[in-house]
Amino acid sequence: MEITKNSNKLHPFGALPPKKLRVVIVILLVLGIFFRFANLGQKVYWIDESYTSLRISGYTEAEFIQQVGDGQIREIQYLQKYQRINSEKSVIDTVKGLALEEPQLAPLYFIATRFWVQLFGDSVAVTRSMSAVFSLLALPCMYWLCLELFESSLTAWLAVSLLAVSPFQIVYAQEARPYSLFVLVVLLSSATVLRAMRLKTNSSWALYAITVALGFYSHLLFALVALGQGIYVVVIEKWRFNKTVIGYFIASIVGFIALSPWSIIFIKNSQNATEKTAWQSLRIPVLQLAKNWILNISRQFLDVGLYSDLPRFYLISILPVILMILIIVGYAVYFLVNQTQIRVWLFVVTLMSVTVAIFLPADLIWGGIRSINTRYMIPCYLGMQISVAYLLAEKIISPTVKLQFQKLWRLAFAAVLSIGIISCCIYLPADSWWNKDRSYINIPIARTVNSASRPLLVADLWVYSVDTIANLLSLSYLLVPQTKLIVLPPKIVEIPPNFKEIFLYAGVPEFKTEIEKNTLYEISTIYTLKNQDIILSKLQKK
Repeated sequence: MEITKNSNKLHPFGALPPKKLRVVIVILLVLGIFFRFANLGQKVYWIDESYTSLRISGYTEAEFIQQVGDGQIREIQYLQKYQRINSEKSVIDTVKGLALEEPQLAPLYFIATRFWVQLFGDSVAVTRSMSAVFSLLALPCMYWLCLELFESSLTAWLAVSLLAVSPFQIVYAQEARPYSLFVLVVLLSSATVLRAMRLKTNSSWALYAITVALGFYSHLLFALVALGQGIYVVVIEKWRFNKTVIGYFIASIVGFIALSPWSIIFIKNSQNATEKTAWQSLRIPVLQLAKNWILNISRQFLDVGLYSDLPRFYLISILPVILMILIIVGYAVYFLVNQTQIRVWLFVVTLMSVTVAIFLPADLIWGGIRSINTRYMIPCYLGMQISVAYLLAEKIISPTVKLQFQKLWRLAFAAVLSIGIISCCIYLPADSWWNKDRSYINIPIARTVNSASRPLLVADLWVYSVDTIANLLSLSYLLVPQTKLIVLPPKIVEIPPNFKEIFLYAGVPEFKTEIEKNTLYEISTIYTLKNQDIILSKLQKK
């Protein structure tokens, strides 16, 4: 194996870090496990997670609309039927629902989670725990990848430590969506392709082919990761069509062939996929994009729940720490490129850059928010964390660094870990977070409705709305089971009498106009969203 230009000779492949550092690493691993599984049921079960449970249950969105939006009065608890496993639906229905309505979502996570909740129950905590398990499995994959890259156990252990207490990783480890599985397969496939290039055996390429297939069935954006790996293999092999390049192409083709059934499904139902992802084309100012890029990078190490549209005072107050993180990340990438051979730095750079090269120009030229969607940029963020781990490994112990500078870098290492741990401690007891912004309002809504006497919640399906459907499902976890619900179909305006307090959830303008025009009620606003849309109103007799 080649070694890096400045490889840490004290900690070669397989050696253990110094004893004191081992103690720190063990503490960080314990904290990482705790942060992933603590308070799993605490936060609001938001829109995307409600759709996860809808898919797992085997019901489709169309069935929900038909069966719930019929104008019948039901208890809110009835909606849990579409969030739980039951004998009416099987795992085949889960796959069918995804294939028909959301083919942009690969099925592996949803299948695995369905079997998981069948074994352990379908509470919020159990459903989310599948993601926590995937996130935990990513830690040894990170270790393996860094050993293959750097041949240094110190670098590998530091990378695992950073990943263990990364607030970004904790956020998605506690979300019932496929993103922690995406992290896992990115790291696993990266380690296996490096291993295959080193061993050059058929069995090692076969293992890589399996990880490629798993990657595609975990997240369709894995295609960009595989593309980056292909660029790396071809460049490292100096554009020669040799055994290594042939091994890569055969393994990749096997992975693509394995994906072909889902590819056909995706093409056949691409219109539904386009409709479900139309939000990606939302245009926002370049300055707003830049603020989000900065926040998203800093969230790998620091996350106190900041939003890019918070008042300037809050952003400025934490700006020095954000700047420190950006400087460390930027210098880490620079240091990696300058201090390691192309075999090392090119792998990390391609891991980071392919996704950015696709999404960033698209957002700047045609408009969109793909590049600020943290879930899409996971490979890029992993590359940043690997770069920082290598920088710290080379600076905190290396005999080529003067003792006083070693101490400064150890202080920097402690600071990076500390702000990550503090961020996780702030995150755990919160009942919502930035990644659940479209459902945070459900918490005060639930408090208001639950405090009412014999409440009725009225919603309408006059216009198709993912947010309305999913947030009603989200509210079914928060409202007391006896709360009555009526979902009115298009063109129907019938407000049941004999309810002491009647609340209107969302509601399109035409629906509200018909209520005030043709009923005995007038509408008073209770809660509005950030965009000033009214989300909860109260009906009062004129």
